[in-house]
Amino acid sequence: MAAQGGNAEAWWPEDVASRLLELTVDLACVVGFDGRFQLLADGWTELLGHECDGLIGRPLLDFVHPDDAARSQAAFAAGRDGGAVTQFQNRLIARDGTTRWLVWSALAQPDDQRFHAVARDITPQREAEEQVHESERRYRDMIESSHDIVQSIRPDGHFEFVNRSWHEHLGYSPEELPDITLFDIVDEVDHNHCTMMIGQIMQGMSFEKVEVTFVAKDGRKFPVEGNATGRFQDGQYVGTHTFFRDVSERKQAEALAAQYQQQLEQEVAERSAALVQSEKLATLGRLSAGMAHELNNPAAAAVRGAVRLREAVTQTCGGFFELARMGLRAEEVDALAALVGRSAERAKLVDDLDPVTRGDREAEVEDWLQDRVPGAAWELAGDLVSLGLDRADLDEVASQFRPEAVPGVLGLMSQTETAFALLEQIAQGSERISEIVTALKDYSYMDRAPVQDVDVHEGLDNTLVMLQGELKRGVEVERDYGADVPRIEVRGSELNQVWTNLIDNAVDAMDGHGHLAVRSSADGDDVVVEIEDDGPGIPPENVDHVFDPFFTTKLPGQGTGLGLNIVFNIVRGAGGQIDVRSRPGSTVFRVRIPAHRGANGPGNGSANGAEGTGG
Repeated sequence: MAAQGGNAEAWWPEDVASRLLELTVDLACVVGFDGRFQLLADGWTELLGHECDGLIGRPLLDFVHPDDAARSQAAFAAGRDGGAVTQFQNRLIARDGTTRWLVWSALAQPDDQRFHAVARDITPQREAEEQVHESERRYRDMIESSHDIVQSIRPDGHFEFVNRSWHEHLGYSPEELPDITLFDIVDEVDHNHCTMMIGQIMQGMSFEKVEVTFVAKDGRKFPVEGNATGRFQDGQYVGTHTFFRDVSERKQAEALAAQYQQQLEQEVAERSAALVQSEKLATLGRLSAGMAHELNNPAAAAVRGAVRLREAVTQTCGGFFELARMGLRAEEVDALAALVGRSAERAKLVDDLDPVTRGDREAEVEDWLQDRVPGAAWELAGDLVSLGLDRADLDEVASQFRPEAVPGVLGLMSQTETAFALLEQIAQGSERISEIVTALKDYSYMDRAPVQDVDVHEGLDNTLVMLQGELKRGVEVERDYGADVPRIEVRGSELNQVWTNLIDNAVDAMDGHGHLAVRSSADGDDVVVEIEDDGPGIPPENVDHVFDPFFTTKLPGQGTGLGLNIVFNIVRGAGGQIDVRSRPGSTVFRVRIPAHRGANGPGNGSANGAEGTGG
């Protein structure tokens, strides 16, 4: 529309300007030469978060990012002086604090002292460009920090780009790079190979595990291995990218490995046999340590009891002699005998008094004793309460003896209670020692034929006794034995080693705290035993390898990886099978053994459990 008389109102009235602002798809506005908004399209509300009415009269620079304020002010000044404002970019800050990138085109109207301007929101493009630039920076940083030898080669063989590792390996400075080509750093024997490979790359092929020999500036040669691919623009070949790694050490290792392979194979075979024996001895050592601890406790209790019993018997005999000197009547002797018998019976019972009740009763008995045995009331009260006596009982005891004999009778009752309690302690300790020794003998199947008719439940129970030292730290054991499980023909000591390794592994998996279930059942002619723990489980990728020799997830020095392999071989040797199923909170090892040897001949199982893990 042509200008009329130079008056903006004549060719662009306010109502027309407002209408045009509403129709434009970009962000149109009118800004006075003083930098304040005069008219704005509705899109500015969405961009800045302010209503347009609230923006009228406000300086545009109020919304410009501080870092862009000086440039923006300079652009306005240039526009006022008649300069064109086109493709000018700056950032505006919205009401919510977000930053938006705009590209401006503005036309100055000097007569009206204002700009007619159009801006476009290019924030998405700028963010995308920034992401691309950041990706390129990260990629270049990664290439520069890589230990690989990275190079980009132009079609004429010269280098377009190499990384720091390239310079370190080959010894050329950046200043020397323009004067050398690929064939200056590749051994002459590989020149034809490289030429053919580059020709194929130019046709679109890529190569992996390329092996060539590089030659450094000082003449040193070293083998490299890597990948090579072509770089194309608009379908035209513009260069080759290669990533190589110095494999000198690997090549030397391969040569040494080939040289000593036969020797190592022989040593591995010998050491494998030694490790199997070592694993068996280690298991025996762990059991021995546990048994030593288990035997030591009752033995020490028995020794302590014997020492105290010697003193208690001496005091008891003294009490009898003292009463004998008093010349007890026949009925008093009978009453005394009954009281001694009561002491013997009470020693076998468990004290079921809670601390509060016992304390109250001892206080009552002590009060009763104050007048009758003034010097020993406190010492006698506890033993008399342990005999189950209260004030009424003591009144009855006192009524059966002459007053002068009562202190001696009560003292004798206390001494006999102590003596019989110590005898009971020694008996319990001795019984525990006998139980452990019996379990140890049955566990090891000493003095028995190589193949025995074995009760599986006895073997499991004996193994649990042997491992009691580990189990009692915090493992709850659940036994679920089938009633119809037959005896099996097997080497008893080897089968017990199976139970030992499986239970010991379960305890380790639970870190000494959890629930252990030991189940047995009959399945046709087979006996099935399952040992389950509620530990974290075996990772799925490891389940198929748990029976492999030397496979272990334990830290170095904590396991040889042979325990479960020995278990597998023992079970297979007995004609049986073993498998495992595992998930977090439940790992189950299932052993299936025929009741009669030869029913499922040795070797019919599979290394990873022929039955699978679903059962």
